Amino acid sequence: MGNVFLVSSEQGDIGKTIIGIKTGIELASRGKKVLLVDLSKGTKKVAEYLNVHEDIIYDIKDVLDSTCSMEQSVIDISDNLSVLPYPRITNKLDNIKRESFTNLINEAKNKYDVAIVDVDCLSSCYYVDFSNIEGIIIINNNDFSAVKEINNAADIVEKFEIKKIMVIINKFNKKNANKGIMLRIKDMKKMIEQDISGIIEDELKYVNSDYDFLYNKDINSFNNTIDLIVNKIYQ
Repeated sequence: MGNVFLVSSEQGDIGKTIIGIKTGIELASRGKKVLLVDLSKGTKKVAEYLNVHEDIIYDIKDVLDSTCSMEQSVIDISDNLSVLPYPRITNKLDNIKRESFTNLINEAKNKYDVAIVDVDCLSSCYYVDFSNIEGIIIINNNDFSAVKEINNAADIVEKFEIKKIMVIINKFNKKNANKGIMLRIKDMKKMIEQDISGIIEDELKYVNSDYDFLYNKDINSFNNTIDLIVNKIYQ
């Protein structure tokens, strides 16, 4: 049976999707069979980042509605990496039934080593049976509002006794932290209820990410954090 990890944030435009994709790419490069499941309403979809948006015929909603099989909807990126895409039609994904989503997750567990599900804030994931989830990756920045948002997500993790939680601080703005406009990491560590698993610096090249960026092997805070996530998944 495979493992399922949600990648979530209460903030938009925080880099959640590229972190999820890159984690999947790295897991696949290490020989794991990975499914990227796109359930996020974010502006740019997983299939767009991976240049397969035009290949979508069936999507995740079609699988949930039993219009097609998972195999018919999935788009293969490589031998070990596949995408279950978000619909191209606006609002098609409304009103997900919990039973349908649970069936989808169980099928993914049977076919893949890891399913990485790109969702929005956890409080809106009414369709998720959290007892069926192995881990959650929470993405936020070092804004003052991040503490409450991270702790809210941590409460859900604790309530359902989810095995693994990773808090990633993305777009960390050191300059504003030193000015007191944003939080310093040492202050965040005192205020949040979980350890911080990784810190990604606020750099333009991370914001303007594309297909080539996702597959590069440069030594930087983004790729270093992905390594930390992947290693923790298989601790």
